Amino acid sequence: MNKHANECFLYGVMRQPLKIILSCVLFLLVSLALADAPRYSPASGASRMVARREANAPLQPGQERADVRLHPARKGAPLVLMSISGGGSRAAYYAACAMEQLAQISSPAGNGSLLDEVRVISGISAGSLAAAWFTLHYRERHDPEFFARFKAAMATNLQWRTYGHMVVFPPLALELVATPITRTDLLANEMEHLLGMGAVTFDDLRALESDPEDPAPILVINGTVLNSGQRFVMTNLPAERFPSQLPLIGQRVELSPTDAAILRRLVQPLTFEDIGSDIGSLRVARAVAASAAYPIALAPLRLNIYPDNIPDKLRDRTDEALKESKYLYVADGGVYENQGIDPLLSLVRTLPRNQTVFLIVIDGSQRMETVRVTGHKIWDPFSVIRKLYDIGTLRPLAFYESALKEFHDPAAFQGVFIRMEGYEPGMDEFLQSIPTLFKLSQRHRAALDRAAAENVARMRKTLEKSYRRLLRR
Repeated sequence: MNKHANECFLYGVMRQPLKIILSCVLFLLVSLALADAPRYSPASGASRMVARREANAPLQPGQERADVRLHPARKGAPLVLMSISGGGSRAAYYAACAMEQLAQISSPAGNGSLLDEVRVISGISAGSLAAAWFTLHYRERHDPEFFARFKAAMATNLQWRTYGHMVVFPPLALELVATPITRTDLLANEMEHLLGMGAVTFDDLRALESDPEDPAPILVINGTVLNSGQRFVMTNLPAERFPSQLPLIGQRVELSPTDAAILRRLVQPLTFEDIGSDIGSLRVARAVAASAAYPIALAPLRLNIYPDNIPDKLRDRTDEALKESKYLYVADGGVYENQGIDPLLSLVRTLPRNQTVFLIVIDGSQRMETVRVTGHKIWDPFSVIRKLYDIGTLRPLAFYESALKEFHDPAAFQGVFIRMEGYEPGMDEFLQSIPTLFKLSQRHRAALDRAAAENVARMRKTLEKSYRRLLRR
């Protein structure tokens, strides 16, 4: 055997283990993806490997959302509202952990837990995923494994599920290139699978929310209208439950007519009814995906505007220029405000002034105002974009209390923040380093579990004291 033949032989022998290893790795990845991707959902009959992009339906007479009486879970108790911030899987998982702790705090008003008393949940971005999962599985909340399943769902790597399937199923990738399907549509499909209830629509959700025996909390999913910069509220509550706060706050500064109109529009939340559309047939998972549609990374949800179908009583709420547009584009709710508090304040405005209200805010955002920068750090473009949505999360809080006093009795309202933070510098820095993505490592999950337990434990006396203060009214 000559020298060249010997080299070829040795090279071939050395290549075999590498080929075997690579083949095994590829086979494992494909197997995992396929094992986790059943072709059809029994509830919906639609292929999970084929993305869907439905058009929103026009609103027909009589299809307006029927109002519901927002009453406390128990007679004499306050109306308990909850908001869950955005912040990727970090915020969703933290919310599940915090809610697990709240379920262990007995209600000062009687039987059950403090969590059992929540009547409305407002969610932003991935926080709306946690809110939707809890609402859809509400009847199972006393099962021993409920919170283990809840947290496992919130820790799911949605980035791999959304994009990894394109590797093992190329037609899915082709859809993104050759059809109007977007990455947000793919995300909605995966979120629907994660929610585990099939293709649940808002009409289906209404049955859970109106159960006479044990109604689930009313779900409020929030987005941002890119056309006009307004809050977009996706819920079964009627549009009248989300008035503008501006007329009651009053105008303290003289503005030009143009600026005054812009300001009035910016603080007016919009609903499906305000664009002449029926939310009933919208899939809940699609609303959640829209709320989490991080600009640039994910496409906004495109909705048809039906100006002729807008009810007469709502026509003044929608800007004329918006009515003349063909489409409404809805993106990440955190672009407008990242805690989900503002739609609840609009809701409070529709209640009797002396109605006792207890607001619990679960905040898993990073609040970039408090981050210390050392070593003359220069952020790259991707870091700047990521951090951009965590800047300004504290700013609205400076105005909410003063706004609330204009239309509600301050003594009848109590709010408590459960904030993601560590009580040692190293722990807090680690929590702040968890990126705003749709995936979590095991270390991230362990840290969030510990933080939620400590955060709720530290706020427990405040929660109970605030609640009892309202009971005495």
